[in-house]
Amino acid sequence: MSMISRRTLLQLAAGLPALAAAPAIAAQPAAGRAKTYVLAHGSWHGGWCWRPVAERLRAAGHRVYAPSFTGMGDRAHLLHKGITIDTFVEDLVQVIQSEELNDVILVGHSFGGIPISGVADRIPERLAHLVYFDSIVLQSGQDAFSVYPKADADARIAAASKATNGLAVPIPDPLPAAWGFKPGSADEAWVKRRLTPHPLASYTTPLTLKHPIGNGRPRTYIHCTQPELPVLEQSRQLVKSQPGWNWVDIAAPHEAHITHPQVLADLLLGLS
Repeated sequence: MSMISRRTLLQLAAGLPALAAAPAIAAQPAAGRAKTYVLAHGSWHGGWCWRPVAERLRAAGHRVYAPSFTGMGDRAHLLHKGITIDTFVEDLVQVIQSEELNDVILVGHSFGGIPISGVADRIPERLAHLVYFDSIVLQSGQDAFSVYPKADADARIAAASKATNGLAVPIPDPLPAAWGFKPGSADEAWVKRRLTPHPLASYTTPLTLKHPIGNGRPRTYIHCTQPELPVLEQSRQLVKSQPGWNWVDIAAPHEAHITHPQVLADLLLGLS
């Protein structure tokens, strides 16, 4: 695992309003070639959560796709008990294939790290880089709850059972402190208005991989340090134990794509 210094990027974090308009950036990519990004969201979110980052990437002349997983975000009306982790993998594969995308920089935030591994296992030839943004990383045969502390997993299962008869995990209230939103802030209100319950079976069905994690594609793990999200500790240790990963620390909370969008956009723009 290689370590990358991002001190310059961290300095950009101070005072950046998450929902401000994207800064003026040259309409054409500096390298002369547009990159393609597919951004996968985490639990309870939808493609909407990538708006602050996507605006910046598009302003720099790149193509960005931020789909919502089945049953979530703008597709919440499709929620049903048959949604598994395989559904989410298929969601991403279909976007890439139907849009005829190649050389994709595929980014998975939090829970979204699980399905991007499944995509790489199936269509590695379409991908240029995998970015696990403060995310869960699973080995084949594991499900999301297998790397969570038992108390956290049990609490989500119990909440889903009580609220929806096991259909979906309800939205946390209050939002986790590690997400980094100041109570009563505009960012917090923006997020709360859009969160939707998360399909429970996507947590409990195992990820099946035929190849090592990443399937030979370049892999970067972005670790949000202020503060760390405790449920990701096992995933962080797995990444640190394996060769071939790039590791980047950023002094931002778990929801850095909303609280520190310029920092994350600059980091993603530096990937190839």
